[in-house]
Amino acid sequence: MISNLKNVPPNWQKVRFDEIAEIVTDRIEKPTESGLSDYIGLEHLDTDCIRIKRFGSTEDVDATKFLCKKGDIIFGKRRAYLRKLAVSDREAVVSAHSMVLRPTGDKIYPDFLPCFMQSSIFWKTAHSISEGSMSPTIKWKTLAAQEFWLPSIDDQKKISELLWSIEDNIQKTEKLIETTEKLKQGLLNELLTKGIGHTRFKDSELGRIPEEWEVKSISDFCYVKGRIGWKGLKKEEFTEEGPYLITGTDFEDGKINWSTCYRITEERYIESPEISVEAGDILLTKDGTIGKVAIIDYLPDKASLNSHLLLIRPNSNVTSKHLYYVLNSNLFERYVDMKKTGSTRLGLSQKSFENFRIPIPDLQEQRRIVNIIDTVNHQTNSNINNIGKLTNLKKKMANELLSGKIKI
Repeated sequence: MISNLKNVPPNWQKVRFDEIAEIVTDRIEKPTESGLSDYIGLEHLDTDCIRIKRFGSTEDVDATKFLCKKGDIIFGKRRAYLRKLAVSDREAVVSAHSMVLRPTGDKIYPDFLPCFMQSSIFWKTAHSISEGSMSPTIKWKTLAAQEFWLPSIDDQKKISELLWSIEDNIQKTEKLIETTEKLKQGLLNELLTKGIGHTRFKDSELGRIPEEWEVKSISDFCYVKGRIGWKGLKKEEFTEEGPYLITGTDFEDGKINWSTCYRITEERYIESPEISVEAGDILLTKDGTIGKVAIIDYLPDKASLNSHLLLIRPNSNVTSKHLYYVLNSNLFERYVDMKKTGSTRLGLSQKSFENFRIPIPDLQEQRRIVNIIDTVNHQTNSNINNIGKLTNLKKKMANELLSGKIKI
């Protein structure tokens, strides 16, 4: 099978895949005795991401695996529709559900191969040759025989330099976000315990805090409620319309993804008026993944919550956003680690949460603190948007250059 191009540009050549890539089958029978610590499974490859951002440990795997060298391409041969392919930046042990590939021959510029394999042209072919229904898999013999049109070596070099330069910018922006997030946590803890511009401090049960601040329990300034049971609600009672039912899985970047929420009937909603959600409320997961926080910045319809969440509604002395940032700080994280209980399923009780004590500035300073943190978050969100734009640009450029639609 040949990857079809409507109009093949001049100087392009038709190649079999095994003329430009070879499969590496160096086996590792006992990963724990390999002398290597890093393991790459399919779960460590991200869709459409050419870099590996996380690794497993060889201590956690057994059975025969493969060895990859720095610069080798790890290609997820199972479920090609997931588009999992990346270049390893180190020697590592690799899952047998992947192929380890290496550029070969004089018809390919080495840095061009992973760029080509990330294109829609390659993935369309990979998907078409996958065999099986439950877990479609690609065989090397079949992949090796596929034919593709490739540009000249000079153009391959130019294309790969362009695409890798975009990838470098993506990586730099990701590192900037990572650094900003680390600095933000330090800034957050400083602002929430030392405030802004204070010179006079006092001792407190939480350490030294500004003289004007007070230490209070959550129960002193918040309405806190959770659902007690479901009164016989069954899953088949969920509806297409009606009030929302919020669960912890609907939390997304500190907000609620309303599109993933279940819906319940009006009758079920009014059974528990004490947990009817209002704009400005804060929601907290109290078991499972304990301590996830979301703020209700807007409410598209009536909403309630399931039994794994707490509803938190601060009074007029504390802004919702200030409390939201407190619950995202190390101060609360440490408290949760101390207070979570349970033998099989850890949880944070409502009473324990209500006893959580925090330093509280006046409303004006709360708003100033929130504004500073919001500014940092705005910069992070801007960088995240830039990554999205760069990723889309890279994908578009790759597809157009590798289909011959545009010439570099």
